[in-house]
Amino acid sequence: MSAVTDADLKEIKDLIAALSGQMTTIQKEIGDLKVNVGKIEDLRISVGKIEATLQTQQSSFQKIPDLAEKVGELKNWRQIALTLGGALVGGAITW
Repeated sequence: MSAVTDADLKEIKDLIAALSGQMTTIQKEIGDLKVNVGKIEDLRISVGKIEATLQTQQSSFQKIPDLAEKVGELKNWRQIALTLGGALVGGAITW
């Protein structure tokens, strides 16, 4: 059996110190990853909210062409009413 020397003990202590430093670095990187995962989860929640908003507004978007057509019809009726009103007033004046 060989005896453990002071040089061997110093080498073991240096290895333990190096491993401790690496463990600290790894723990910091794990903490950073947890923060990034949290940000990704926040983005997923935001995307979910946006999708829900778009789903609720989709029915409104689909009604726009119908509303535009009805507004166009109202303009036509107004033009017809103005034309008939003008014709009645013109007819009454010339009568």
